[in-house]
Amino acid sequence: MPVPHRPARDMALVPAPEQQSTASLATQEGDVRQPRQPASLQGLLRFCMEATKAEDAPHDSEFQAMDDERRKFLENALKAFTIDVVEELQRQINILKNVEQIKAEDDPTRYSDAIEKILEYIDNMDTANDFHKIGGFMILFPCIRSPHPKIRAGGCELLAVLCQNNPYCQQIIIDNGFVPALIRIVEEDEDVNVCVKALYAIGGITRDNREALEQFLSHNGLEVVVNTLTRNNDKFITKTTFMLATFCRMIPELKERLTDLNCIPTLISLLSLDPDHSNENIFALLVELVDGKEKSIQQCKEAKYNLKDFIHRYMGNIKQNDEYQEQEEYCKRLLHVLNAAET
Repeated sequence: MPVPHRPARDMALVPAPEQQSTASLATQEGDVRQPRQPASLQGLLRFCMEATKAEDAPHDSEFQAMDDERRKFLENALKAFTIDVVEELQRQINILKNVEQIKAEDDPTRYSDAIEKILEYIDNMDTANDFHKIGGFMILFPCIRSPHPKIRAGGCELLAVLCQNNPYCQQIIIDNGFVPALIRIVEEDEDVNVCVKALYAIGGITRDNREALEQFLSHNGLEVVVNTLTRNNDKFITKTTFMLATFCRMIPELKERLTDLNCIPTLISLLSLDPDHSNENIFALLVELVDGKEKSIQQCKEAKYNLKDFIHRYMGNIKQNDEYQEQEEYCKRLLHVLNAAET
């Protein structure tokens, strides 16, 4: 059952209560009559058969009693399609309202299960918006501040999924201080999975959102994220390089800032001759950084890095392997830029 649409957005974490419209009250009082709904399984089947009668072959419909096995199967299937999603979300929100009370020594399973249940639904944009309208955002800060890393990671993932391609949720998160909180998590949290989920959340909030990205930059987010590369962890490398390449496409001027932060030497040091999927994101970011930027090109050409020789050897390792076709394309583009700079 969807939450009624509101014409004006409320950017508070907990929106104001909805006011019932005159039309809504009239409907409840019976002024607008709805078709009588089937009240039993047999009634539902009859309703469906009558509704599709015009599409059937020209013969009379026959109703027969179902055996118990078929009846049970159909009942379970119908239940799966008739879950009240908002009601289910509200149940999980009520559980998570107490998440602040959990101590470090307590079992977090009940709360982490509630987060997982919410995640099953909120990848749908309308459901994500409903999650805010029923007060779901009030549990986000308590989750990302929990003493339990599993709950902190879950809270960050909630933020990521809620904001993915969703301007409504992005704006609420921007307006309520989540971006600097996530930057602090990336910088200070000792749990790798929590930090990776925080990066995931930052990526979702800033995606195609210039305001969010500028807020991220104003809180030294770029420096913090670049520093994650020095942790030499594949999860960090994959998330960070993908995110930084996206930022460069949104604001091309960031290429110079990343070069000034010594991003290029760090990226080159992370490359490996062994075919590795994190290499693809490193090459993709290097391609972005050297695109029309002479300073970046000159850094890549420094003899101590021997980057051209590395790329040739690496291409030999991935040659004739379709799995690394995109990596090979990035390598060719890098070589083209480096060779063009020598002519």
